[in-house]
Amino acid sequence: MTDFLKKFLLEDPRRFSPSGRFVALAAFGKHPGWDDHVEDLGLETESLNLAKTTLYVNGIGGQIDSGAWEKLDPAQQFPAFQHIFVWQRSGQILLGRLWSSSDGKGRKRYPMVVCVHFMGVSLGWALKQGLPVLVDLEQGCVNATSAEEVRSLLSRKRAALREALQSTDGKGEYAPVTPDALHRILSPSAAPNPEGFKRVLYQIHSQFAGFAPGTFSLRANPAAVRVQQIRVPAAAQTPEQALLFWTRFFLVYVDASVPLLLALPLDADWIDITAGEPESHEMFCLRANPKAVPLVSEVPYKLEEDFRSKAGAFLEAFQRGETTRPNLESAPASIPAGAAPAKGGFLKWLGFGLILLLGAAAAVWFVQHSSHSTAPLNASQAKPVSAGAGTKPQGPGSPSGTGEISQAAAEKSRMQHDAEVARLAEEKKNADAVAAAEKLKAETEVAAKEQERRLVEAAAREKQRQLAEAAAKENEKQLAQAAAQEKERLAAAAARLETDKQAALQEQQRKAAEIAAAPAQPLAKTELIAASVPSADSTKPGVLSVSANVSAAREMTNSIGMVLVQLPSGLWVGKFEVTQAEYKRVMNTNPSHTNWLGDLQPVQQVTWLEAVDFTRKLNELERATLPAGAAYSLPTEKQWQDFAGGQKIEDVPGATLIRKGPSPVGRSGPANKFGLYDVLGNLWEWCLDDAPGDQKILKGGAFNSNNYDRTLSPDVKSVSCGFRCILAPPENR
Repeated sequence: MTDFLKKFLLEDPRRFSPSGRFVALAAFGKHPGWDDHVEDLGLETESLNLAKTTLYVNGIGGQIDSGAWEKLDPAQQFPAFQHIFVWQRSGQILLGRLWSSSDGKGRKRYPMVVCVHFMGVSLGWALKQGLPVLVDLEQGCVNATSAEEVRSLLSRKRAALREALQSTDGKGEYAPVTPDALHRILSPSAAPNPEGFKRVLYQIHSQFAGFAPGTFSLRANPAAVRVQQIRVPAAAQTPEQALLFWTRFFLVYVDASVPLLLALPLDADWIDITAGEPESHEMFCLRANPKAVPLVSEVPYKLEEDFRSKAGAFLEAFQRGETTRPNLESAPASIPAGAAPAKGGFLKWLGFGLILLLGAAAAVWFVQHSSHSTAPLNASQAKPVSAGAGTKPQGPGSPSGTGEISQAAAEKSRMQHDAEVARLAEEKKNADAVAAAEKLKAETEVAAKEQERRLVEAAAREKQRQLAEAAAKENEKQLAQAAAQEKERLAAAAARLETDKQAALQEQQRKAAEIAAAPAQPLAKTELIAASVPSADSTKPGVLSVSANVSAAREMTNSIGMVLVQLPSGLWVGKFEVTQAEYKRVMNTNPSHTNWLGDLQPVQQVTWLEAVDFTRKLNELERATLPAGAAYSLPTEKQWQDFAGGQKIEDVPGATLIRKGPSPVGRSGPANKFGLYDVLGNLWEWCLDDAPGDQKILKGGAFNSNNYDRTLSPDVKSVSCGFRCILAPPENR
């Protein structure tokens, strides 16, 4: 048994923590901060060391050395490393993320890998805590230019994970999937191919039978079961949901003591699952798309009715939460007629030829066997006739009679011996002929099976190609239509906003002139009125609206188009998070990671220091129109809690789902009771307050995390961090 099978994810957690719960964070691979491969960073457990050797050194390194990916046609290649993976065994979990990177010398063949080893927690807990950390780690490493920055980032994230682990027992169902999620995944109406899951089930049943729970023993004979790999559709709405679902699905068929690796390419619709100890060629799937490695759900099996009935019953039971392994032993499958038209004629020819060959061999054996069984009889009958012709019988005392009898007996014995030798030779010849026929039969069957396999693969590849082409054309058509519609909508929205902004600016300037001519009054009592974003039908995409339970609020729009709402306390708060357009008007730059909807998206990747600098420059631009003593700033933690208005993240539709990016302002959910949008679940929002360890406080959660609170260093950028401005009158500052 190899070290991998003896030790991987089998460590005693009590060696690391008396509670039995422990988390370790490591990184390896390529980064511009190192001239070659990254040094060992955080490889505290033997499993992390084995993961680096198996996945990175032998696996990815072996594929690179062999040139396997370079030999693929460009249409068969997955463009880059961009994956999440989960390795699990006996309740321990290794969660990781890898992306394309380079070293300090610009070499780009190897990726960068970060991974977390969890002990004593459920898979659901590990994914919920670990996936957002891995997102931040990737972005932080991409932005980091030195080795010291990477080490510092890993240290901070490791400490945060361990702090989170101490505050929970980490218990729960091993792979929780909600009933609603199971229904969406397994419902035929939600799947592009209703037969897909039954085909997957058929392949798992035949391919993974050796790993069956309750009958499998790795220690008894580790070499008896070879590593198995299969490609299935991702099937879920989020990476977290896909990993939870397929883990639960495969644990019906694979014993928990078997290492189970799930590799999920981001922005793709498949997942590769490997049971056992992977070797280099199992990592081929990382850079091979379905044109090179088809999904098993697309293989055109013709499933028998008995199998379809049993498989359907299992899927219904699985949807209800049952995980009993189904009995599918009488479940044959074949490739439908028409899927490979050339196959029938080929097999018919082979079968006809084999029947003729066996018939000829049997006929030869029968004829020869019959002739040899009669030959000795004819010889014994002929001899007495020739000996007695024209003579008398000799008496026993006659010398000549004795000699003739001896000579006849010798001749008879010789003939019988020759006949026996000939019979044995013929029997050997017949046996050799039968053996040759059996060998030819076996070779013919092997050739037929190989031909059938090739035809099945060719049919699957052709169908996958046709499906991909059809999907690509349909997707291209839909994207073009959506782009045209979005362009028209954005143009109309921009025109409306510009008109409203100009009207609001003129009104504000008039009011500001009145205020400047009058004695200074607290901002809460001024008559500043400005155009808010026009209310409209909230069912139309891209239109901002105020919730029905939000009372009419006083609003104003400043010179850069920022809309602010006045709270009962007199504090003015940005109606939306600061947008990329507003940030560019003040700072003449846009640091954001995504800009697919343009200026309506909130600004991202802003450090605390940059957010404070924004408010300083905004005060300079607005100074002429602000009442004495009023100023823009980031909110304090208390002010943020006040304008959050007691809203909970569970109350915001979709805020608890992990998404790929933030929503445009006003579109992540309804406004709260003060008429403020995106307070929860869109981007983390910087606050003025300090936190322990030279950190700053962030509030509200983000598209990739549904926590409420977080801290970061004031100089750290993140794709999930933005901010919101307040305008405080003198008495609120």
